[in-house]
Amino acid sequence: MRLLTAAALVLSLLLATGLAAGEEVRATECKVVQLKTSDGLTLAADHCSSGAPDSPAVVLLHMIPPHNDRSNYPESFRRKLAAKGLQVLSIDRRGAGDSEGVAKEAYIGPKGALDVQAALDWLRANTDADPSRWACVGASNGTTSCLDHAVHASKDEALTGPTALVFMTGGTYTEAQNLVATSPATAADVLFTFNASEAEWSQAQRPAPHTGDWQLRSYAPGGHGTRVFEPNPEAMDDIADFLAASLRKGK
Repeated sequence: MRLLTAAALVLSLLLATGLAAGEEVRATECKVVQLKTSDGLTLAADHCSSGAPDSPAVVLLHMIPPHNDRSNYPESFRRKLAAKGLQVLSIDRRGAGDSEGVAKEAYIGPKGALDVQAALDWLRANTDADPSRWACVGASNGTTSCLDHAVHASKDEALTGPTALVFMTGGTYTEAQNLVATSPATAADVLFTFNASEAEWSQAQRPAPHTGDWQLRSYAPGGHGTRVFEPNPEAMDDIADFLAASLRKGK
């Protein structure tokens, strides 16, 4: 009876965290935190700890505000990333969810990059994450701020740009301020995810000269941005595996 009870507990933990059987199960602490941007806004975020020192970090940016918020990334996905040994911070972009600010400024103009930097500043001050190894995951026009921060950081020696990027259904909006082909993204590992009806922009990036590991992944039936998770839950594993492999290179 005790063995059956223990097995049931393990199974329920796997289901709750979204982990597959055979993956490492570790206690993951998740909590709501607040960030401060350099222009004075307070942003809300969900932090899930890796539970390990010197971990790489992942910043998650949801789809277009204000109609979307950090709940685009389910807790099962955040815990899956943390179980891979990653510090995870999923933020409400300015103007969305529990965050202050004007929603349009999250993706038009320079302020979206400030949201990303606020996430990095919080991780640096409140965790033992390795600030030299981090990834930005953007869904829909969350990709805009990921790209904008990469460019923003390249112009300031005090800042660290992402070493890996995930563009979940990128599009022309991704390049509202900057072009991928002429950005620091060409030196980063990048995973492009999309469905067949929204493949054009991602596939058009393939010929751009790049030194990072660029991968394209199409899903059927798929879904725009984080909406892929419901019909294609394997996308969670694909992203988690990509980030873990990329951010642990040379370690």
